[in-house]
Amino acid sequence: MAPATVDVIVLDWDGGESLLNCLHSIDIQSQPPSRILIVDNGSTTPVYQRLPKDLLKTVPHVIIRNDTNLGFTGGINRAMKEVTAPFVAWVNNDAVLSEKWLEKLLPAVSGEGKIAGAQSVVLRDKTTVDGAGISIDGGLFRQIGHGQKLGSLRQMTQPWGISGTAALFRTNALREVALHGNVLRPDFFAYYEDVELCARLRAKGWKFKLVAEALVMHKGSSSAGRLGWSGFQMRVRNRYIVARAHRGVGKVGALMNEDLSYAAKDLITGRFHAATSRLRAVLQGLRGK
Repeated sequence: MAPATVDVIVLDWDGGESLLNCLHSIDIQSQPPSRILIVDNGSTTPVYQRLPKDLLKTVPHVIIRNDTNLGFTGGINRAMKEVTAPFVAWVNNDAVLSEKWLEKLLPAVSGEGKIAGAQSVVLRDKTTVDGAGISIDGGLFRQIGHGQKLGSLRQMTQPWGISGTAALFRTNALREVALHGNVLRPDFFAYYEDVELCARLRAKGWKFKLVAEALVMHKGSSSAGRLGWSGFQMRVRNRYIVARAHRGVGKVGALMNEDLSYAAKDLITGRFHAATSRLRAVLQGLRGK
């Protein structure tokens, strides 16, 4: 097939072998993209020094080097300024795309209707779903299908929103809802930035589709472990910022009940640092910081 008018953004922060596997899976797509934008997010060893010269044989690539780690939000915002294609894919550096991933997703976004993006099915192993989009259940944010078997997704309805792990967007939809030129809120750094983006898109009438045939294997974020307790606090805090910023998208009361329950369990089991870190993050979220 001829290359699709799609730019693919891949962020890397010392991704090692995972990055190489991810890029290879993009390079061998049955419907190849037009270009790969690799964002080196302050890696200790720059990507250009780690990338084998013969790895990318089909798809042209550009490396964007940031001197420091700007987080997922900063890295995506930086790369989006370079996007020229009408469609843009975001792919985590620890994700491996199935060969027909882009071929399956593109018709869902490029067809008629106000579709901002298409969600692929993210797997944690060959048969178990990690996530297939974002839902809001009882005021809480959930990954659709998490822990379920792949076959059960065939009957699922369309998602409220889509995850930034591996998804395809209309470029003009993202730019329509940008905040001062930023597609993602820079203050989030990481976590729930995709939920907040989807809330802005839905407020403008955009919708999303789940394409169950588009599969991606997700190793699990190694970057999350490197962020340590600061990453944990961002995961807790950012949910409240989303709920407070977008009426009807999540409920502060439901989030507090969930976090207080987790904190109580941590205290009972002697995990005092986890409990205090969670409660501190809740207060930050309620203050919008």
